[in-house]
Amino acid sequence: KGSTKASIMAWPKKGTRKLTVNNEVYLWHYSGHCPLCSKDVFTIGMAGKPYVLFIDPFPHAFEMTPASVAQAIQWAVENGWTPDRGPTRAMVLDEIENRFVWLADGKRHLNCAGDSG
Repeated sequence: KGSTKASIMAWPKKGTRKLTVNNEVYLWHYSGHCPLCSKDVFTIGMAGKPYVLFIDPFPHAFEMTPASVAQAIQWAVENGWTPDRGPTRAMVLDEIENRFVWLADGKRHLNCAGDSG
């Protein structure tokens, strides 16, 4: 699952916010558009660490607030993700179940226009 070789992400100064979850300082940033389609994506990680989370901000049930991002980070950590060991993953809030779910490896959105199938 995920990448076996990761590089350290350079976090942009403009628009990157800090958020403390369980005494760990995370960074989160609006990443503009997914390289595969025109949908928005948010990136979460730690300075100097190789693995990140992507959050699909759609469906609209997920509000991109510090409290919601903290909940997403907490869920990801509880489900095995770390910025040290990864893997880089994407997640979405399932509107029907009202819980987070991992997306398939390599995806950044639940319905990415760049998907081939």
